[in-house]
Amino acid sequence: MSLNGLTVAVTASRRASELAKLITAFGGRPYVAPTVGINVTTDFEEIKKFIDKIYEHPDFLIFMSGPGVYSLMSVAKRLGAEQKLRDALKTVLLIARSAKPQAALAKYNIYTKLIPQKNTTDGILDLLKVYGLSGKKIGILWHGSYSKSFIDDLVKGGAEFFELTIYKYSHDLDQESATILSEMGFRFLPPEESHVIKLIGDLNNGVIDVITFTSPPAVKELFAIAEKNNLRQSLESSLNSNVIVASVGPSTRKVLEDYGVITDVMPNRYKMGDMIKSLEDYVRQNQKSKKK
Repeated sequence: MSLNGLTVAVTASRRASELAKLITAFGGRPYVAPTVGINVTTDFEEIKKFIDKIYEHPDFLIFMSGPGVYSLMSVAKRLGAEQKLRDALKTVLLIARSAKPQAALAKYNIYTKLIPQKNTTDGILDLLKVYGLSGKKIGILWHGSYSKSFIDDLVKGGAEFFELTIYKYSHDLDQESATILSEMGFRFLPPEESHVIKLIGDLNNGVIDVITFTSPPAVKELFAIAEKNNLRQSLESSLNSNVIVASVGPSTRKVLEDYGVITDVMPNRYKMGDMIKSLEDYVRQNQKSKKK
């Protein structure tokens, strides 16, 4: 177990405990400091408008995340429209950005095999182009992030669209969102700014050997807190010199690059378990190189 003795920082919130267990299983010491929270919208009127659009049978409906699926179905249940929504979804071509929203849909007996090769908006656009964009009506249930360039590409291709952002990422986790997430079955560890500031200090002081990122928002919110506390430069420097940076996939790696940070480890399959296994391989290989 080549992670033995290494302190591995966990910036995830929703699956922090699961990732910490994986790190322990591989012989590392987890350092849990969630950097991102989530606020679920309580504007049921906007959600109802989005659901009504689904009843009009669009050509495609895109689900960006698992929490988005659970949030939509949870509100539909409160509105007394869950079964009607389920029936409507079975008449639409559904696109799941990744296996996570696909699995969330399956829990409601709603199935789709339409998943892009790349779990990004570019990957979704490539998939849509196979069917053609002109004249198509496309619904988008966003995750906490928004892509204007994706919308621009849809419009340029001649598609109509309707959209809903059902939750947003933030530095904190409000009580309403915590309640909804709990109802969905998520164990979401809320971030605390003081803990994130301590994380940055420990990165600067060499206390941490590895830092893991499992989503673009985890990176963005870490840097948002760093900038707020005048720690941006020291954070970037530490990530590029003091620690091994592990990213779960290309979207997360791209955001790290946007902040000037080089990713050292990224798995071929974009899953947490594969990320930790790739990290183990990376550490073992570098240990061998140092011995030579």
